[in-house]
Parts: sequence; structure tokens; C-alpha cells
Amino acid sequence: MGGDMKMAAAVMAGGRSSRMAGHHKGMLLTPEGVTFTERLAAEMHKFTDLVYISYGDTVQSEAAGCEIVRDMYKGCGPCGGLHAVLTKAGEDGAMAVATAACDMPYATADLYRYLYAHLAGCTDNSDERKNPFDLYDGAVAVIGGRVHPLAAVYSVGAARIFKTQLEEGSLRVRDALAKLRILYVDLEGSVYERMILNINTEEDYEEYLGGRFAPDRSDKQ
Repeated sequence: MGGDMKMAAAVMAGGRSSRMAGHHKGMLLTPEGVTFTERLAAEMHKFTDLVYISYGDTVQSEAAGCEIVRDMYKGCGPCGGLHAVLTKAGEDGAMAVATAACDMPYATADLYRYLYAHLAGCTDNSDERKNPFDLYDGAVAVIGGRVHPLAAVYSVGAARIFKTQLEEGSLRVRDALAKLRILYVDLEGSVYERMILNINTEEDYEEYLGGRFAPDRSDKQ
């Protein structure tokens, strides 16, 4: 993925897991006995050696071969986490970062290859701009009109927009996306749709362990 372009990846694990009775979602176990965070990190290592785990105030755990990245703007939610990992990746010489929320237990490396392929497919062979990030700041997954900003591939250059949002006190990720050149990739009906599913509640987790968890389209936006 990305050819000669240096890519990074990040498991976004800074959420409060408020609906999980105090259980951090990244620490939930798969049926195979590994944590969600460990599983996602292993998938991301399939396409890059540069994998981060993003945390806010509290580091829950580490994963082999991963670097912990703490938010520079504390208590600012996903905007703070995205800003931190994009900034760190830029410092490490990466061109872009693939991101996954830590509560996405079905996501695989193929999802990010698919998102990147959409970006790469937008470059014209006759255009000198062979880098898709000359045209877009990222590719973000969408299902049924609902945007999933943590299932995405972002240019490290997007960090400046997230920084501006944070400094202005605007913490809505969608406000930042509105200022970026985003390619929205609709996954509805594809094999990738299931990979975006989030475990938000204890009931979700029980259904996941029982193999009964399915997309909920009752709150399309």
C-alpha cells in the first residue's frame, strides 16, 4: 500500500468507554483471547512497521511493535487524538496515517488498502501529481450516509487543520473534515461494511462474542 510512500497507522484508543461499565473498549478480548487493540495493531503491521496507539490522559496498555502517542491537547476527544498521531507521523517521515477506532474488532488491513486504492485511483496518469495526497487530504469511510472519521486514511498535512480546530475550541471532527479535501468512500453493501462496526455497549460485546453482531442502520445521518 502506497508503493514507495511511507505510511503509518494508528489505533485510536483514547475514548472513555462510558457505555461499557468502566471497561476500556481497547482492552476487550476477541474470542481468540487477544485484546481489540492488539488485534488491530497486528492487522496494521501487515502494511506498515510504523504503528501507533493513541491515548488521551491514560495509557491503558501497550502492544508489541507499537509506539504510544499521547494527546497534546488533553480532553479534546478524537480531534485531539487525530492531531497527535498525524503530527507524530509527520515527524517520523510518514506521508499518511491509516486510523482505526479501538472498538472496531472486524477491521483488517484490506480495509485500508481499499481506502487507499480509492485515493490512488483518483490520480491521472497524465498528471504530474502522482501522489494522491496532492489531490486529497484523506479518504474516510461512509455507510448509508453516516461518516466514520476514525476509519480512514489521512495525509499528515491534515494535522494543521485539526490543530486550528483545537485552538479555536471546536472539537467536532466533522467541522475539521469540512475544511479538508476528503474523499468519502461508501462501503454499504460491500465486504468492508462489517469492518466498520463499533462495539459501543456491553450488549454489543455479548452479541459480538456470540457471533450475532450486525450493522445497525437505525440512526442513519
